[in-house]
Amino acid sequence: MERRQLLYTLLLPVMHLYVPGLNKGKALYFLFVKAETKTQGGLLARPVLTSNYNSDLFKYRPYEPYNVYTSPIEAILCSDSCQSMYTQMPCGLLMREEVLRLGAIFASALLLAIRFLQFNWKQLSDDISSGMLNPKITDPSLIECMSKFSNLTQNLLNSSSENVKVKNGRG
Repeated sequence: MERRQLLYTLLLPVMHLYVPGLNKGKALYFLFVKAETKTQGGLLARPVLTSNYNSDLFKYRPYEPYNVYTSPIEAILCSDSCQSMYTQMPCGLLMREEVLRLGAIFASALLLAIRFLQFNWKQLSDDISSGMLNPKITDPSLIECMSKFSNLTQNLLNSSSENVKVKNGRG
């Protein structure tokens, strides 16, 4: 796993040779883990990305300007994908001025994020305007990490709602 992680760290520096500025700003990547299951033999089974994100190599990785994410590690490691998305989305909106890269490991996750935004824009706007975390967020680690983002302001709501209008998937 360590070699794979090291190989991945070469990706953006090489891309930076052709697209300058990738080492600036933050990345709004929608990253998720899946819950572990047990096989009939009692062994833990989980997707490789879940293993990667739960590894100390990922959790305690050294600072790298190419991999500064808007999402807190607690949101990435939350196995409830709805709560994870619901915390990653406002963090990305809050840091929108710093975001230079947007994506997900799989295209389907990016499509899910767009769909999530379509269906939850009103509630996200209400939460941001009130500066309160949605009651749907019950994971203690998410509640604690999101308390650091208590400066979700009306200013963010106003500029975001003017820039993002989601209607019939064409926004």
